[in-house]
Amino acid sequence: MEQLQTVPFGSVAGMLFSMLISFLVPLGLAAALWRKEKASWFSYAAGMTVFILFAMFLESMAHAVILTATGSLITGNLLLYALYGGLMAAAFEECGRLVAMRFVLRRHQTKQNALMYGVGHGGTEAMLILGLTSLNNFINSTMINSGTMEGTLASLDDATRQMVSQSFIALWETPSYLFFVAGYERLVTMALHIALSVLVYRAVKDKTARWFWATFGAHFAADFVAVLLSGVSVVLTEAVFTVITAGVVWYAAKAYREAAE
Repeated sequence: MEQLQTVPFGSVAGMLFSMLISFLVPLGLAAALWRKEKASWFSYAAGMTVFILFAMFLESMAHAVILTATGSLITGNLLLYALYGGLMAAAFEECGRLVAMRFVLRRHQTKQNALMYGVGHGGTEAMLILGLTSLNNFINSTMINSGTMEGTLASLDDATRQMVSQSFIALWETPSYLFFVAGYERLVTMALHIALSVLVYRAVKDKTARWFWATFGAHFAADFVAVLLSGVSVVLTEAVFTVITAGVVWYAAKAYREAAE
């Protein structure tokens, strides 16, 4: 069995930071929009539902079919994989956003509700992808450092105990700063989703396709860069991703201010 080691305090703090970012930020933003801007919780629920349906279900199904059929043709080529990942993410999430803005939110088509939709979309992604993982890591790390995990593992059969012990290795081997980077990345991603939601709102409200294609291109660029630079440097990846997001947020803020209502 893998010998359990103490999880560094910095790593545990990073897990807590990412967990709080993933859960408290979207819920706090949604509550603020509801109270100050009169945005509807229905819009938040629409963002949440569309993310789960289009990104986690439909897109995942498409990946399973396409990547299985193509073998290593796509996954074995970083540039091709980055192009593929960017196009798929943009296609499914932005088409889902368009459907929601056009049909689901027909009676809630305000720019304030566009913001709320973005919080629901990006916030749900943060909770499901990072929040739950951070919570699980935090609990396991606390149990390991307190010594209670040993007792829990002792009650398992040898095979299960070995498998579970192996899964804990990353908790003390992963550099502590990466746990903080994960939370920061979710903050930036939530900002991106809110901005993209505003642009799709303008596309529907103004019946102008250029807003949608601007959204599609921005989403593609962000995901393309994230995949392409993933093997180079985490810091570089997040820096470039932040610059792209800042540009999209600036453009969306301008579109928001210029919106009719």
